[in-house]
Amino acid sequence: MSNFLMLLIAAGGSAGLCSCSTPVHEVRPTGFRPSIVVHEPAGEKGDFIICNDGRVLVFPVSDPKTCD
Repeated sequence: MSNFLMLLIAAGGSAGLCSCSTPVHEVRPTGFRPSIVVHEPAGEKGDFIICNDGRVLVFPVSDPKTCD
Protein backbone atom coordinates (compact mmCIF):
# COMPACT_ATOMS: atom_id res chain seq x y z
CA MET A 1 0.00 0.00 0.00
CA SER A 2 2.83 2.40 0.79
CA ASN A 3 4.41 1.67 -2.61
CA PHE A 4 1.16 2.65 -4.29
CA LEU A 5 1.00 5.87 -2.28
CA MET A 6 4.60 6.74 -3.20
CA LEU A 7 3.79 6.09 -6.87
CA LEU A 8 0.85 8.49 -6.72
CA ILE A 9 2.98 11.17 -5.06
CA ALA A 10 5.74 10.75 -7.64
CA ALA A 11 3.29 10.90 -10.53
CA GLY A 12 1.65 14.04 -9.16
CA GLY A 13 4.96 15.76 -8.48
CA SER A 14 6.38 15.19 -11.94
CA ALA A 15 3.31 16.64 -13.68
CA GLY A 16 4.61 20.19 -13.23
CA LEU A 17 7.92 19.40 -14.95
CA CYS A 18 6.30 18.57 -18.28
CA SER A 19 5.71 21.40 -20.75
CA CYS A 20 2.99 19.42 -22.50
CA SER A 21 0.00 21.33 -21.12
CA THR A 22 -1.44 22.02 -24.59
CA PRO A 23 -3.99 19.43 -25.70
CA VAL A 24 -3.10 17.07 -28.52
CA HIS A 25 -5.69 17.07 -31.29
CA GLU A 26 -6.53 13.81 -32.98
CA VAL A 27 -6.47 13.85 -36.78
CA ARG A 28 -9.13 11.76 -38.50
CA PRO A 29 -9.92 11.37 -42.18
CA THR A 30 -12.92 13.27 -43.53
CA GLY A 31 -16.14 11.31 -43.19
CA PHE A 32 -14.74 9.02 -40.49
CA ARG A 33 -17.49 7.39 -38.41
CA PRO A 34 -16.58 4.96 -35.64
CA SER A 35 -18.62 1.78 -35.72
CA ILE A 36 -19.14 -1.31 -33.63
CA VAL A 37 -19.44 -4.60 -35.49
CA VAL A 38 -21.10 -7.51 -33.72
CA HIS A 39 -20.66 -11.00 -35.11
CA GLU A 40 -22.98 -13.70 -33.86
CA PRO A 41 -21.00 -16.70 -32.60
CA ALA A 42 -21.04 -19.82 -34.72
CA GLY A 43 -22.68 -22.89 -33.30
CA GLU A 44 -25.94 -23.88 -31.71
CA LYS A 45 -28.15 -21.49 -29.77
CA GLY A 46 -27.94 -21.90 -26.02
CA ASP A 47 -29.87 -21.21 -22.85
CA PHE A 48 -29.11 -21.13 -19.13
CA ILE A 49 -30.72 -21.70 -15.74
CA ILE A 50 -29.70 -20.15 -12.41
CA CYS A 51 -30.27 -22.74 -9.69
CA ASN A 52 -31.28 -21.98 -6.09
CA ASP A 53 -27.83 -23.10 -4.84
CA GLY A 54 -26.09 -20.48 -7.04
CA ARG A 55 -24.98 -22.75 -9.88
CA VAL A 56 -25.47 -21.58 -13.45
CA LEU A 57 -26.21 -24.32 -15.95
CA VAL A 58 -25.50 -23.48 -19.60
CA PHE A 59 -26.76 -25.87 -22.25
CA PRO A 60 -27.85 -26.08 -25.89
CA VAL A 61 -31.52 -25.35 -26.52
CA SER A 62 -31.97 -28.81 -28.00
CA ASP A 63 -30.81 -30.44 -24.71
CA PRO A 64 -32.46 -28.59 -21.79
CA LYS A 65 -31.26 -29.32 -18.24
CA THR A 66 -32.73 -28.91 -14.75
CA CYS A 67 -31.14 -28.09 -11.41
CA ASP A 68 -31.73 -31.60 -10.00
